Order: sequence, then C-alpha cells, then structure tokens
Amino acid sequence: MKRTSKFLISIMALLLCVAVVLPASASRYATLRPGAEGEMVQALQSGLKALGYPIGVDGKFGRQTTQYVTAFQRQNRLTADGLAGNATLSELFRQVPQFKPDQTGPVVTAPPSNPSVPGVPEASQPGTGTAYVYTSNRGSLNVRSAPRHGNTTIAQLPFGTQVSILGVTGAWTQISANGVSGYVMSSFLRKSSTGGDPGATTTPAPTPNTPSNPPVNPGTGIGTALVITGNRGSLNLRDRASYSGRALLQIPYQASVLVLARQGKWSQVTYQNTTGFVVDSFLRHQSDSTPTTQAPTETPSPSPTQAPAPNLPDASGIAFVNTTNKRTLNFRSAPSEGRNIIGQIPSGEALILIKRGSDWCEVIYNGQQGFVMTSFLRFSNESASPSPTPTEPPAKTEEPIITDEPKPEEPETPIFPRTLRPNDRGEDVLELQTRLIALKYTVSKTSVYDSMTQEAVRHFQAQNSLGVDGVFGSNSAQLLLSGTARAADSPALSYNTLRVDQRDGSDKAISKMQQALRDLGYPLSVNGRYDMPTHQAVVGFQQRNGLPITGIANPHTQSTIFSAGAKGYDTAVSELGASEGKGGGPSTSSVKLLHWFRDIKPRVAAGQRAQVYHPSSGISFTIRFYSMGNHADSEPASWRDTQLMNRAFGAPSWNINTVYVKLPDGQWTLASMHNRPHLSGAINANGFGGHLCIHFLRDMDEVNRNDPDYGASNQRTIRKAWLNMTGETVE
Repeated sequence: MKRTSKFLISIMALLLCVAVVLPASASRYATLRPGAEGEMVQALQSGLKALGYPIGVDGKFGRQTTQYVTAFQRQNRLTADGLAGNATLSELFRQVPQFKPDQTGPVVTAPPSNPSVPGVPEASQPGTGTAYVYTSNRGSLNVRSAPRHGNTTIAQLPFGTQVSILGVTGAWTQISANGVSGYVMSSFLRKSSTGGDPGATTTPAPTPNTPSNPPVNPGTGIGTALVITGNRGSLNLRDRASYSGRALLQIPYQASVLVLARQGKWSQVTYQNTTGFVVDSFLRHQSDSTPTTQAPTETPSPSPTQAPAPNLPDASGIAFVNTTNKRTLNFRSAPSEGRNIIGQIPSGEALILIKRGSDWCEVIYNGQQGFVMTSFLRFSNESASPSPTPTEPPAKTEEPIITDEPKPEEPETPIFPRTLRPNDRGEDVLELQTRLIALKYTVSKTSVYDSMTQEAVRHFQAQNSLGVDGVFGSNSAQLLLSGTARAADSPALSYNTLRVDQRDGSDKAISKMQQALRDLGYPLSVNGRYDMPTHQAVVGFQQRNGLPITGIANPHTQSTIFSAGAKGYDTAVSELGASEGKGGGPSTSSVKLLHWFRDIKPRVAAGQRAQVYHPSSGISFTIRFYSMGNHADSEPASWRDTQLMNRAFGAPSWNINTVYVKLPDGQWTLASMHNRPHLSGAINANGFGGHLCIHFLRDMDEVNRNDPDYGASNQRTIRKAWLNMTGETVE
C-alpha cells in the first residue's frame, strides 16, 4: 500500500512539472488587431514585407496592415478576418523565421548556447549593471519616453548597444545609453556580467597557431574613421574579416569608430564596446598617415611577433556591369526574376564576385550581398562583350582603386525610358509584365504590349487611382517603381456604388466584393456580374452588419465588407414569424377586371400605396407606385414588405405571379407582377434596390405593338386567371 502511494505521489509530481514547463515553452501568440502598436506588430509587418507584400513597417496595426494580413490569410487558407492571431502568426514566422520574436516573455534568460548570461529580472525594483540590445532580427530597439507601447520613441539603439540599467518595471527596463534615458522592452535585452557581444558564445582564446583573427585591446588604436556607405545605410560589423563572418551589429551611417588595424580590404574597429571587422572601403579615415598596419600581437608573449593574417573574403574576383544602352541592372535578394529587387546598379560599376553561375552570380555591391544575371556582367579577365557561358573562375587580378572620397555617381538610366502603348516591344515591356505579375495582375511575359498587357495596365491604373487609359506613362511607371503600388487583389482605395445588373470594370470591383463575401460564407459565385445571388448576399451582409438594408453596395457597405470586423453568413439574424403577412385578401367575387388606361391610370399617382394579395400563398404586402407608363413601376414599401413578397413568390426572379391589387380608393382588381429588382427606385432601405413592374389589363392589339414579349406574357396570365375565376374569356 505504501509503495502504491509513493508511486502515485511520484506520478502527480511529474505531471505537475510538465504542467508548469509546457506553457513556458509553447509558442502561442496573442492576437494582434487594428490599433495595436509595438515590436510584435513591427515583426508582423517585416515578415509580410519579406514575403513580397508592399507594406510599410512602422509598428502600427492600421488599415494597410489589416489589408495585407487578410491577403496572407487567404493565400495560406487561413480564416481571412484581418486579425493576426496565433494561427496566422505561427504560419508567418514558419515561412520567415528570421523575424520570429523572442518568445521568452518579460522574464528573459540567456540562449541555451550561453547559459551563463543572465536575463534582465522582471520585478519592479531599482536596477544596476549593464545589458546589451539583443533583438531577434538584429535590428534597432525603440527607446520610449514611458513604459508603454503608445508613448513617443525618443531614440533607437542598434543591435549590440551597451546600456546602463536604471530600473525595471514589469515588462519594461529603464536604461541610459548614448546620452539618452528612457524605457525599452526587457525581452530585447541581454544582461552580462562579463561584457562582450550579446549574441556571442563563449570560445577559448586563440593561440598563435589558431587561424582566427587576433585579439585586440579595445582601448588602443591607430585612429578614428566615419562610416560612409553609398546608400546611407548601416555597415555590418563582423566577427572575422570575411563576408561569411557573423554580423555582430550594424553601425549607422556617419557613426565614428575606433580603428585598430587596417588589413587589406578589411579594417578592425571598435564601436560601442564591440570589436570586429568592417569593409575598409566604407570608412573615411580621419588620419591616413599609416594606411596599413600589422595586427596587434598577443600581450602575454614576451617577444611580440606579427599576428596571423586575417581571413580574406570568400571572393573569386571582380565583375563589371555591362548592360546594353547603359541601362541599370536589377540587384535581387535571390537568384530568381520573381524575387525582390533590393537595388539597381549602374552600367560600368565594379562588383565583388562571390560565386559565378551560368544564369546568376552572387555578388557584393556597396557592402550589400545579392544576385544579378550573369549575362549582364563582364568579368575581369574578359573583353567588353559579355559571355553567359561559364568559364574558369577569373584569376584575382588588380581591383579598382577605392579612395576614401566618394566618387561622383553617373546618372541612372530609367527602367522605363518611354511611354508604352499597344504593339510596343522590348525589354522594358518585359520588365513591366514581370512587375505586374509580381503584383498578381493577370498578364504573360511576352515582351509585347498585347491586349492582355493593356488590360492589366488598365486594372493597375484603376486599382491605384490613376487615370485609366491602358497606356503606361510616367505616372504609372513612377507608382509601379515606388514600392507602394497596390496589388491586384488589394481592396480599392476608394469605392464606387455598385448596384444590380452592373458588370466588372477595369478595377474588378464586383469580383473583389464577391470574393470577399464568399470568404465570409455568403452563397454566391465570383463572376464579375451583380446578379441576383450577389444582390441577395449584399442584402444579407447589410442585415447582419447593422447597415441600411438597400441591396445596393455603396462605399460604406464595401468598406465594411473588406474590414476586419465584417460579420459572416453564419451570424444569426431575426426572421419574420411564420404567420406574418397571412390573410387580408378579398373574396373572389369582389375582385374586378379593370383596364389600365381607361379605369386605373387616371385614378392613381406615383407615391400612392396599394395592398397586394397573393392568392396562391395567402400572403399580403404593401407596394408604392413609382412611375406610370404602359404598366405601374412599383417598389415594396419597406424591408418587411420585401421579405413578405419574397416569401410569397420565392427568390427574386422575372417569374410572373397572379395577384389582386387593392387600389387607393379601396377597389380590388386582377393584376400580374414579378419580384426581380432592376434599374432605380425611390425607397432607400427596403432591401430591394430598384423597382418591379405590376401589369393590369390592356388591349392585346396595343400590347403586341408596344410590348410584344414580356408585356404580352403578362396579358395572357391575366386573361387565364380571369377565365379560371369567372369562366369568362377576354379577347
């Protein structure tokens, strides 16, 4: 018995441990919704941008973020609600793990590889000591004026910046760094009692026989230098003199660094208590009296000797941009025409060649690593005519002389140097088609400005609120190249009112609305026509979302359809009672057969109301006369009357129904009508969005002259009903 009790106690203790440990290790994300701000929103936006969505990264969950979260959800078969919940964030960070935020929460511990580095404590107490900025994507960390996400950002600290801890409040740490005091998220700090790179692991000091870079006393140096990059971007500080070295942190443009040694193409520098290597061509040295020095020796040795040479970059030579007509060359993030363009390189520029392939080359330009097409390069051992066929790797010959002074830039050749029109051909047409495809417009790569390209341009112009003419001019080109152009499946910037029987224009507004409604569960097809299923879906959406029930998709209705809070078809709505509208009809003997032109039209007017009784269902409803012509254009008097009419007749259609109409003077007469809305109406919120037609008795000779099709069908229905009621035949 005692053994059994001990066994059960052991099992319960084990389960308790698992219950405590599992929640801490589970990767669940709190839902982000419109109005949210902070690093988590910034990580969400950065991930979407990396996947090609043209989104701005500002850390604020606004309308644009909602739009592209919805697009991501649709593309990945997730619930398209525009809210970034656990499923959405998990899928996003699975695809772009480099942006996955630190999930340790406010209590931060060191990475498993360095268990000796403690995290910043959570308890609200005065703090002491130092810590380092440690962001998941090695980006900068916002310093805020108060410990809340909504407060003003007063500074940004690069990855690896050392900070002094002044105090800790909940998930925030008060710090001081670079002359600024403020608050940062504790989860993005790493505390260290020994100092050094926050992301580094502990490794033994190198011996003279170890082919690593020699240690340097950060307190001494040969001078200072400013970071001067061609694109005014940050400069990577690496742990060794190689492009494959790990980036310790990023040094901002025009920041000052302490130069410890200059070794070939690399300089060993110290920046904010971190020592590493940078490409020397991006430094402007304050004093160049000693252009190159030997690396410092190890201090313990009584007889100083020259340190081992640093690792050189894994480069195979130099290549030059050699495009036709001096055009710029696209610099891409990966070896594919569909990947992001991260820059454009002018013709004649020298590139550091990392790896050469038959189609693509991996190169470095302005300190940034990427890919360019091999056929547009001239290699250092070749003539001016490019050869796309791979050859032996070029020998490392003399490289272009790099001075500290920035060289004047040649004017860039525009990507689209001309206005493109139907039947134009060329590389610029192909570039246009490629970029439109990347934005999900329907077009093929033909290098010919064909009808499909013209239609895609018209769609692009409509989607981006440009003049729609199908001609690709300077305004269209500027927006396409801006990085802010809207994709084909993006909700429109502004909306035009849509109503029954309209068809898609160049903006595909009806198709987009139909797709959004379909994603919300409403039963309709995406066909670009505002047909009856679309009309009924709009009515149902308006009813479920507290909008005026008109059956017309005005701008407010459309913006609500595309909003994150739109309610789907499964939302419950109030229905009419089963006996609603029943009764109120006349006896058959009291129904007359009155003539439209002689008996009815002279005694009724537009705006008057009449009661309609449907003898087949026994349901009554009210209509209002709208216009008087060869028949009575009318409309249901209210949303309730539309519901009763559709309950009696069925789904809206042109089907002809026999009815009795009680005229304003109280007389009942035989008539026929349908319940299909068309054209315009005068009542705003009756759920109909148009008018219907009520037909009364007319002479057949006149009908055959003026309305031989649908009008004649109604006259035959009236005569047949009168024959069944009275046995009388009407000619």
